[in-house]
Amino acid sequence: MGFDFGVCIQDVKKKLILNDQLYGFDNEQKQLLQIIKKTTDFGESDSVIILGTRGCGKSILMESVIKSLSPESHTLVLLNGLIHTDDNLALKSIIQQLQMENLDGTFAQGSYADNISFLLDSFRTGNKRASKSIIMVLDKFDMFCSHTNQTLLYNLFDSVQSQQNPLCIIGLTSRIDVIELLEKRVKSRFSHNILMLKSPSETSQLLERLKHSLTISKHCKVKADVLKNWNSNIDLLISDIRIENLIKDLFKLSNNYTKLNMLIFMALSNVSKDKMITVEDLTNTYTTLFNKDMILVNLLGLSILEFCLIISICHHSVIYNQEPFNFEMIYDRYSKFALRNSTSFVTKRQVVIKAFERISVMQLILPVAAIENKHILKEYRLYKCTVNLDKVKTASNKYYRLPPVILQWIDSNII
Repeated sequence: MGFDFGVCIQDVKKKLILNDQLYGFDNEQKQLLQIIKKTTDFGESDSVIILGTRGCGKSILMESVIKSLSPESHTLVLLNGLIHTDDNLALKSIIQQLQMENLDGTFAQGSYADNISFLLDSFRTGNKRASKSIIMVLDKFDMFCSHTNQTLLYNLFDSVQSQQNPLCIIGLTSRIDVIELLEKRVKSRFSHNILMLKSPSETSQLLERLKHSLTISKHCKVKADVLKNWNSNIDLLISDIRIENLIKDLFKLSNNYTKLNMLIFMALSNVSKDKMITVEDLTNTYTTLFNKDMILVNLLGLSILEFCLIISICHHSVIYNQEPFNFEMIYDRYSKFALRNSTSFVTKRQVVIKAFERISVMQLILPVAAIENKHILKEYRLYKCTVNLDKVKTASNKYYRLPPVILQWIDSNII
């Protein structure tokens, strides 16, 4: 009698979609909690910047710590550099989130000078014993550094230093040089608390994350025997040498968890409810996602005109022993083919130039000179081909509805 593993599959996929579980950053979590509690429990203002690559868990770390606090202990203000693109927008958002505007909303709609004066005056009237703590999160912190004169950052960090209303500023960024972006007056007021979330440095860490992601917890609403069979299968899966080699290849490709999560999710999407995930499911999914022949993919993405130009280029390279070529040479070869076979292939010269340029952008052909000579017209710049005729033949067999005359032309360079 088979088991229904549908609940297990959905539980793992749900974890991956929500991506709200902190893993591997326990020390950083404790440090951030300690910094924030200085503000919420003792009224001591502070600031901290969390550094890490995209998708490493900066937001999850921050949210996990905020969730552990009592809601009554603080007021949370969330800002994002992609949304609050100047100081005035950010300032209005701070006032609105703190519910500090007048009943008619005049301060939220006033000038920047009015708003900043109102906010700073409000901070000054507070004290660390009676006032409610404010936790201010600045996501994409590096983008706030590009604001004019960094006025908002200066005033916020200055409020932290003055120890008036309890205030904790948390910056999130993937820019490792973010401190160098700060002006001297801002940098001098920053507390220099930095938490760096490092990506996995060994394949064993990535393998542990794979096991953690696939393992079902006891809290999952599933029968005990189903849970036991699923987790036993995961233990066997992780110990398989093929999975270890797969993770080694994935680690070379990327050492963060984003691609691993994508691999797990796509593999589970192809598993039926009555089966458990296997080594073959993961290896086949890895091949589909990350082991693609990008040259072949690019060739299949070409238009008919661009594909014809590639054939002309390959024929030229074969005839002239891989000698460099320019647009005029290829256009002449393509024009002869178009005129002798079908008027539908005859295309305006400017259109052919654009197609040739797109092939160059896709790096199917590469310029011979590292630095372009501006005095040479683009039609006469020399290129070399990165594609061989065999690859073009393979692509032609998979190309959807390629005209027969073009298939015949690939096998013959005689025009």
